[in-house]
Amino acid sequence: MAGANRTSSTGGARWEVRKRHPLIPVGAAVVGLTALVFSFEAPHRHSIEDNLTDRTKVALSEAGIDAEVSFTGRDGRVKVGSADEAGKARDVTLGVEGVRVVDVQAPPKVEKPPAPPQPIAVKLLVDNGKVTLTGTVPADGDRAELAGAAKQVFGAENVQDGLTVDAKRTADDTDLAGLGAVLAALGKDTKAGVVDLTDHVITLTGTVASPEVKDKAEAAAKAAAKGQAVRDELVVGQAAAPAQVQTQLVALPTVEFENDSATLTATGRAVVENAASILNGNPAIKVSIEGHTDLTGTAVHNQALSAARAKTVLDTLVSLGIAPDRLSSTGFGGSRPKVQGTDDAANAINRRVEFIVQH
Repeated sequence: MAGANRTSSTGGARWEVRKRHPLIPVGAAVVGLTALVFSFEAPHRHSIEDNLTDRTKVALSEAGIDAEVSFTGRDGRVKVGSADEAGKARDVTLGVEGVRVVDVQAPPKVEKPPAPPQPIAVKLLVDNGKVTLTGTVPADGDRAELAGAAKQVFGAENVQDGLTVDAKRTADDTDLAGLGAVLAALGKDTKAGVVDLTDHVITLTGTVASPEVKDKAEAAAKAAAKGQAVRDELVVGQAAAPAQVQTQLVALPTVEFENDSATLTATGRAVVENAASILNGNPAIKVSIEGHTDLTGTAVHNQALSAARAKTVLDTLVSLGIAPDRLSSTGFGGSRPKVQGTDDAANAINRRVEFIVQH
């Protein structure tokens, strides 16, 4: 029988011959090979891990990903700062030669809540019988209602409609047509009058002919507001104090320019004309005109653009009869943003020209 022992005798002596199992040499070879591999791999394991870690960090950095990287053997672990980077980090790491698998760790993705809808924001500028409408309403019907009310009072030829429509705006309880009654109360003799509807508050600024006009305008604003707040900062037929002039200038709409240019739009010029009316009514007031840009573009370009826009406003005011020695202009580029961010809403707020009364 295969594998059995044999018994032999010679000269009366007996002995046993054992046969080796056929698998014993194979097992010994496997054990020996394992030992050989371990003896080769063990001293080099840390150097392999360090090498993979370094090369993976470089690959991730070149891909614009800042991550923590470690390896156990050829199995990687990568920790990134955001869920948006996880997929890209996995692909980059697996593309590194020698990497077997990778576990990518990232914080859970947090969805930003949608921005709350903005309320209606409009400004009606009344100056020497002319009206300029600026701002944003939620629907074409609202725009037609407000523009129609202004045209009914002042005539279509004396109304410049610069309103825009944004369906994301929320409806306001204010009676937009009722703002026409405010314009009627202010009348054609009002100088640099502004009816400002912002954040559900109606603010009245400007210089009116008499206390009666002031009272009528306030009453009409309260009727249109339907219980919402009304601020009456109208000045009666006299030069206003510096603080009142500053309030009137701040109430003016944004001075608009052509895109990436120092050229005024028609609406922008109308705003500058209203600023000139305020300054003409207050000849002792001196004003610094400050230009600001949004946070997009280079600092050098933004600085030059803001200075050019401020100078355009100054030159326009001079052409409208304001003495040059009452004016100065400066550009600040994007160095003094009102809000952070580069989305459309933030850019619209940060792009501005400010009139600062000098005391």
